[in-house]
Amino acid sequence: MAATSAERVLYAAKSRKWNSTQNNKFHIEFPTEHAANLEWIKKTEEEAVRRRAEEELRGNERQMELERMQQYKQQEGNKRKGDGGSGKWLLVGVVGIIVALRAWQRYQEGTSA
Repeated sequence: MAATSAERVLYAAKSRKWNSTQNNKFHIEFPTEHAANLEWIKKTEEEAVRRRAEEELRGNERQMELERMQQYKQQEGNKRKGDGGSGKWLLVGVVGIIVALRAWQRYQEGTSA
């Protein structure tokens, strides 16, 4: 059972890539479909390249955002560590001054009597 001419054109249109790249007689028997298939193949490949480039760009943006977040967290961690250390020494200094003043007060009380 052979396909009619219209059915052959329909089948040719449905299997674009295989017919245009693998079938040796396709471009002779169906020149318009072959040209359309080549155009479709070209557009599909260009779209795939564009999509890959966009995905790579999004991946790079995500990576950069993650790096920025890590840097920010590291800076915040360093600030907290630095504040705790300077606060500690400030407290030690205040307590030291209070102890020194109290000692001076007791010394003054002892020499006056």
